[in-house]
Amino acid sequence: MIRKDANLVPQIKESLRGGTGNASMKMILSAGEYPNCGMVANITLAPGCSIGEHNHVEDAELYYILSGTATANDNGNWVELSAGDAMWTANGECHSIENRSEEPLVLLAVVVK
Repeated sequence: MIRKDANLVPQIKESLRGGTGNASMKMILSAGEYPNCGMVANITLAPGCSIGEHNHVEDAELYYILSGTATANDNGNWVELSAGDAMWTANGECHSIENRSEEPLVLLAVVVK
């Protein structure tokens, strides 16, 4: 399967997971397209936007920072992340991510079942 970036249509998600502002999501893989895959998406958060805190139940999620900087909540521990950094949130854990910078934050989000 090949997915070309030019064919991925950005979807605007308002207040994603209760976050602030909008997230622009390009769905690379959706649930059911690949075994054990809940989602693979390229997400852009403009300055001041966030993905709200949420728990993972019967799945887990990886955030991989492609560009920009993030302030992330990893089970109540706040950390700074930048390009090349990753955050894994296992089943039963919670997380959120914010763009407190002046530049867009671009990340890859992978949900596995």
